[in-house]
Amino acid sequence: MPTTPHPTRGVTACDRCGAAIRWATEIGTGRRMPLNALPSPMGGYAAHTNGSGGLVVRELTRDRAEPEYLEWKAVAHFSSCAPPAGQQPRPPVPRARPARRRPAVQPPLFGQPQRRPR
Repeated sequence: MPTTPHPTRGVTACDRCGAAIRWATEIGTGRRMPLNALPSPMGGYAAHTNGSGGLVVRELTRDRAEPEYLEWKAVAHFSSCAPPAGQQPRPPVPRARPARRRPAVQPPLFGQPQRRPR
């Protein structure tokens, strides 16, 4: 008995193409992966909400080829992500700030004599 996900809960926009996606955690690896927000009968993954409200996903295999109780078929967003026609893809958002440069000379502490260069 496949179910359908909530239409708006957990839906965000893709940074690259702007499509509606949901972030899920893979069961086997623990990695996060984007899924298209709407279920698809052609999906290769089975997704469901776990007890704490997070979305988890497993790959459909030959042994378990159909969604089980409370799962729905999903498509990985990697396969359908493309910028709109005629538009350049946006550069990725930097994840970390650049390192802060330290001063070459440490100023003396209060009350200490200042060293003079030779």
